[in-house]
Amino acid sequence: MEFVCNSYRFASMVKHMYLKLSAVILALSLSSTAFAQDSDSVEYKENKEKAIKFAVNKNVNEAIPLLTSCYSKNMEDKEIQTMISASLISLVSDKNNLQVSLDSIDSWTAKFPFLKEDKQVRKIYTINANQLAFLSFQEKNIEKSLAYHDLVIEELAKNQGLGLKDNKDLISMAVNLAADQLEKKEFRLARKIASESLAYFNDPELKKMLKYMDDKQLGLN
Repeated sequence: MEFVCNSYRFASMVKHMYLKLSAVILALSLSSTAFAQDSDSVEYKENKEKAIKFAVNKNVNEAIPLLTSCYSKNMEDKEIQTMISASLISLVSDKNNLQVSLDSIDSWTAKFPFLKEDKQVRKIYTINANQLAFLSFQEKNIEKSLAYHDLVIEELAKNQGLGLKDNKDLISMAVNLAADQLEKKEFRLARKIASESLAYFNDPELKKMLKYMDDKQLGLN
């Protein structure tokens, strides 16, 4: 199976994301924004100022209580949203456990709903889910691999413009899962994987498998 799980490349990508977000944080912190009356309070401004310093320095444990407090008072504060996103990216980039990374993103998203549409966070979630699908496939735990692949498709369906259309790792995982199911004569599942994946990846191997099944009318019933 041709599939490269490039952890160095992924770590560099996450670091680049964090640095970009940190730059945004510093730029936003210097701008003057009109907030609601609650967010104009001295306490709010002090907490926000402290949160900026903690977030930029990746002190997530110190930043998150202040960020949560500010967010509860003004959920539309874009600076606070950016700092929350940057703190989460910093947190998951330090995790060696990919499942912990997914769990962290899920729990933060439940607490901060705007993260559902945060492109950088969703991109990390999608890539990590795909890596878990690959590791499960390597361990011959196909059921688990399929479940993680479903997470990948779900994220791609919910979020447009993640920049993953030509991602070789995602494409290879879809091809290998579809081929595995086709070989096992699980035609309906093979068809599902191929057709769903083709909605996001213009891949000739997926097209070839789907055409083969169409020609022989496999998995249509």
